[in-house]
Amino acid sequence: MLRVVMIVSELSRPLLSTSFVVFSLICHLLPHVVSGCAPSDRMALASFSNNLDTRTMDRRWPGAGNYSDDDCCRWTGVRCRRFGAGAYHRQQQLRVVSLDLAGMGLAGPVAPRTLDRLDMLCVLNLSRNSLHGAVPPELLHMPRLRVLDLSQNSLSGELSGRPSSRGTSGITHLDVSFNSLTSLRDDVFQWLPLLRNFSAESNRLTGVLPGSLLSSCPELEHLNVANNSLHGALGPTTDFSRLTRLRALHLGWNRFRGRLPASLSRCRELRVVNLRRNRLTGPVPSSFRRLRALSFFDAGDNSLAGVARALRAFQECRHLAVLILTTNFQLGEEMPGAAAGIRGFPSLRLLGLANCALRGAVPPWLRASARLNVLDLSWNRLAGQIPPWLGGFEAVYRIDLSHNALTGEIPLSLARLKSLASGDASARVQLSMSDYGAVRLYNWHVERGQLWYDSYIPPSLDLSRNRLAGAIPPELGDLVALSLLNLSGNTLSGPIPAVLASLSDLQTLDLSYNQLAGEIPASLTGLTFLSCFDVSHNRLRGFIPETDQFSTFPCSSFAGNADLHGGYCGGNAAVDEGMPGRHDGPFLTAAIEFFGMPFALGMIFGLCAVMLFHVLVPKSTSPPTTEPSF
Repeated sequence: MLRVVMIVSELSRPLLSTSFVVFSLICHLLPHVVSGCAPSDRMALASFSNNLDTRTMDRRWPGAGNYSDDDCCRWTGVRCRRFGAGAYHRQQQLRVVSLDLAGMGLAGPVAPRTLDRLDMLCVLNLSRNSLHGAVPPELLHMPRLRVLDLSQNSLSGELSGRPSSRGTSGITHLDVSFNSLTSLRDDVFQWLPLLRNFSAESNRLTGVLPGSLLSSCPELEHLNVANNSLHGALGPTTDFSRLTRLRALHLGWNRFRGRLPASLSRCRELRVVNLRRNRLTGPVPSSFRRLRALSFFDAGDNSLAGVARALRAFQECRHLAVLILTTNFQLGEEMPGAAAGIRGFPSLRLLGLANCALRGAVPPWLRASARLNVLDLSWNRLAGQIPPWLGGFEAVYRIDLSHNALTGEIPLSLARLKSLASGDASARVQLSMSDYGAVRLYNWHVERGQLWYDSYIPPSLDLSRNRLAGAIPPELGDLVALSLLNLSGNTLSGPIPAVLASLSDLQTLDLSYNQLAGEIPASLTGLTFLSCFDVSHNRLRGFIPETDQFSTFPCSSFAGNADLHGGYCGGNAAVDEGMPGRHDGPFLTAAIEFFGMPFALGMIFGLCAVMLFHVLVPKSTSPPTTEPSF
């Protein structure tokens, strides 16, 4: 009997082992027991919601109305993830890993000890709301948080950190831009060793650039503190050498002083540098030639010196596409030529060297920049003639040589600029500032003030305020892509070419302060997009067209042409729109009917005296001034 039992036992072992495996497999394949969101997560979200102003909240978020769904994972903007618990993870719990409430109309404070209790949260996006108050330091020490975006709110106070029992933070992306923060505590960045992207643009920050931001964040790739009131000296005291992965640096529109920090040359991955409108002085470090990845550099509106040294350094940056050094070198330096060791910039697409008081000629090394789109050498002291080779570029669509001392005639070759002569908009490759991140270019308008070009720079040819002579080449009518043509403030003569009516996209045409003669071509009334037209202070005659948008241009657009007449403007029409002009007829008719003929005659004599005064007393012919662009 014992032998039989032992045989059965031996035979049953494989069967029992197989049964156990099958049973385990079946248990594993059975549906998991998944509950709703964790009670602790729901309490944290409810606590955060209770501190907000429910009157402005989006109705899709709890607290805005009768919101009865207890499962917070079903709330708008909440994403959850399953986390296993128990044997074989058959019981799972949903935990909040992402909270995206951007643009949900949230108002009120971010209360401390609320959201930081979401210990599985990886992404927190509260941007584009109306949150106010301080940034709770606890948010920077959440154990799993990687992305924190609080931009475009009304947060104030200081951004500070504090020692935490949780240790260092794992945040890689921190955005507090477009708020009202006043300072950055140095201790913030000591706890953010993995930080890659930091933006505090457009706040009210004062003080110096935190040293720990440069020493404790070696992973930093994008740093943006532009448009604040930060101060302090850059240069040897500011060490960027540890930021070997830095790709974009935006320090523009602050109050930094001192010299350009040579330590930036150790940031070999650097692509974008924006130092515009600070108080920086001295030369560009020669070591900047090592920035081989650099594609955008803007240090305009500072007090840099040594334009030749700067160009020699930057020409070694073979990928440099945008170089802006406008409003520097104010000590009357010479525009460097080939003799200064300048070979050219093969990748350059935009060059801004305006308002630098540079003497000399249009530099010949520009011919090496075959990819050039935008050239701005305005507001300098350049002399000589406009070189004919300037019309040989295939991609140039904006040229600004205004406010110089250039002489001679307008080269016919400018009419062959391929990017402006092409009627096919898809064939024109225009420079987009969005290619370089959070950078903005600007231009100035004499009447409207500063205009921003975020991603689009209009096609234009500006040769105004020089000493150009001769006739306006009719061939300019071939530049059908032009949005702006400004030839004012020269000594151009002859008629206004009627073929300029071919410039169907033209929005601004300024021919004022020249010696043009003849009539205003009636064909120009076909320029339906024309919003700014000025032919004042010439020798034009005949009648002012009164059709289409010409009837909307102010009388100042035609002033200073003694033999030019119109239904509401004469050749010496007053610049002030309040002076007698367009609406005099109805007013005089009402005066005769109400006051009688003697009163009306007295008004007519008075108007004639005013007009005679404007004829006999010469006006100043000095053209209005504008500010430099780029």
